[in-house]
Amino acid sequence: MQINDLPSELLSNILYLATKANEAENETFTYGLSQAPLPLVKAKLTKYVRGPVTAEALRWDATRSIRSVCSAWHDWAASYNFEHVFEQRWKGAERWADLTMQRQKYSFYELNTRPNGVALYRDPYGSLKHTDRLFSAIPSAANHVRRLWFNGFYVAQSDKLILSVIASCPELSFLSVPWTVLRRGSADDWVDLLNVNTGVGKPLHSLEITAVALPADHAKALEADDTPNPVMDPRVDFSALKRLKFFGNTLHKPIGDEDLQLIARTATNLECLDLTNLSTISVAGMLSIVKASSQTLQVLEHSPRSDDGFYHPYPGHIDEHVCELIASLPRMRDLSMSVPYMCADLFANHEVRWQGDCQIRTVDICNCSADTGAHTRVEHLRKTFDAARALVAARRRMGHKLSIEIFFAGCIFYPEQRLVHGDFALAEISSNGNWPLHKQASTKGPYGTSGVYEKEEGYWDAISEEDYFTAVTRHWVQL
Repeated sequence: MQINDLPSELLSNILYLATKANEAENETFTYGLSQAPLPLVKAKLTKYVRGPVTAEALRWDATRSIRSVCSAWHDWAASYNFEHVFEQRWKGAERWADLTMQRQKYSFYELNTRPNGVALYRDPYGSLKHTDRLFSAIPSAANHVRRLWFNGFYVAQSDKLILSVIASCPELSFLSVPWTVLRRGSADDWVDLLNVNTGVGKPLHSLEITAVALPADHAKALEADDTPNPVMDPRVDFSALKRLKFFGNTLHKPIGDEDLQLIARTATNLECLDLTNLSTISVAGMLSIVKASSQTLQVLEHSPRSDDGFYHPYPGHIDEHVCELIASLPRMRDLSMSVPYMCADLFANHEVRWQGDCQIRTVDICNCSADTGAHTRVEHLRKTFDAARALVAARRRMGHKLSIEIFFAGCIFYPEQRLVHGDFALAEISSNGNWPLHKQASTKGPYGTSGVYEKEEGYWDAISEEDYFTAVTRHWVQL
């Protein structure tokens, strides 16, 4: 019996283990020079370890011997190498050391006492162009691609190349693209991208759209582009998508509520929704997607985490009670969200499937206004924390661990522990040192640990809920 006669799953596992063993033995770091030699300038060059070899290069080197055995092993190696394709924009100006292209000979470079190199310019989009030409010329290579990730490409030329690469990959499942692809892509491009009911390959499973602040010339070019919004076309169908993520803030044609409302028309089967580090989408925009996928949504991560959007999420026009809506999602499992208001209704449904760490960031309490007194606010908070504790206990009885953190009024509340973490130095001064009755050092702190903006780094204390409520009613702490 020959090895190729083994079941395909067993042979694939053998080749995978062999590849991992090769990766461990191959060169994992590359070298660079302290500076590039320039014309008419004499400078001593020093070599240094520049950094790890890229994951793509490691995979390619590890399958070198496997690719040369037979056609079946070559096909396996091609699938292994092309399964994940990551495209990163080159900076342009490069400093190249005089290194051999054969990384297995890097050990000899250690003996080189007179390193040499050259300063040169590389096309920032050269790698993307090569990938497009490769997949166009060899469709069998593109058929192996399951994940595409693009970073640093924001001009019209690169957007066209990205869409061309995507169109060449019928089996694509996971995709990360810049938001400019949405702004410059046509409806036909997005029909190919989502690949729903096209009759070729399979629909896209996960879509991540990233945004950054653009240089002035790139921003001007993007603002001048008048391509119609492709998601307005009814042929653009998000119904097969299971994961949707928006990441990053920009001022130039950003993703907004209108985009999400258009996407929500067909995005009815999402299992994961992630909106992170952006403030151009309001809570109402986020809820439009949540309501569209209310029967399937399992993970919700809504963390604006930008200077103008994290601590004060803009609510937009909300027609329903957010707490009741979130508590009614039948399959919700992981929850982290920023809302304008919250109350005990968020934790009232003990049939939810929540587990793990649940984080709620809020600005105020439901049914409270600027004129609401401190005693009324304290009563609302008591009910909310009691409801949270009851939900944690209910999930524990079902064998699931749930931890609830509430970020409110510059503090972090842990209802299960009955502790409040915060900076209470001014409250201690206001009480003439008579408060709090008990405190302990807190491992929490300003943003980076707590998610609270506009606070200087410093030491926080942890006090009991009752001490906190006492300080609120006596106006030592303001809600």
